[in-house]
Amino acid sequence: MKETPQFKVRKTYEEVADYLKDQIMNGAYKPGDRLPSLREFSELLGVGQSTIREAISALKTMGLLTIRHGEGTFVTRFDPEEVLTGFEPIQMVTEEDILSLLEARKIIETGIVQLASERRSEEDLRRIEDALREMEAAVAAGDLGKQAQADWNFHYAIASACHNAVLETFMQSVSEMMRKTLKASREKLFQSKGTPERLLTEHRDIYMAIANRNSKKAEESMLYHLLGVEKQVFDQA
Repeated sequence: MKETPQFKVRKTYEEVADYLKDQIMNGAYKPGDRLPSLREFSELLGVGQSTIREAISALKTMGLLTIRHGEGTFVTRFDPEEVLTGFEPIQMVTEEDILSLLEARKIIETGIVQLASERRSEEDLRRIEDALREMEAAVAAGDLGKQAQADWNFHYAIASACHNAVLETFMQSVSEMMRKTLKASREKLFQSKGTPERLLTEHRDIYMAIANRNSKKAEESMLYHLLGVEKQVFDQA
């Protein structure tokens, strides 16, 4: 029987991921099982759907979950114990490695945003807008943690809107590596005077291009945004 945790306060995606991982490891969800929907999990655990989405993404990167578009999220058919044993976080520490990661992000995300502009549904657009609203609220409140989370939600929502499972997987992998290797740089980025407001403006431009189905403008806006982030990361190094 699946246990329902009694969350007294809003939990982070890491804590939700740990809970779901434990459920998988103790057999509550078996290989091949379909997980409840984001909405069901959100109601069950008392957290937002964006938190559930990021927890699922983290477990997908670990190899515990598989996302099948149009079907749902499933526990991988591999042995979870074996997957966890073989999983080692990627550690990138050199400037060359970081540059390679940022280059990969530019290539992947400019392509993703082009497809998202052409393929996005109204529901996709709402998810992107929701993430943008989260970012606006976080910037207004000066909450660095929520700004970083909203930033990730925004880019992941765009990846989902391109409706290409392979590109979405690439995006998840790149995002996970970014989180592990550039955590300190990203924190400094959000702390720099005027940077949160500038990043918010850039995200608004990307959103408007997607909303208007202007793929060329979306690509240009995304590239401009990522080049700015890259420059600031290395200026701070």
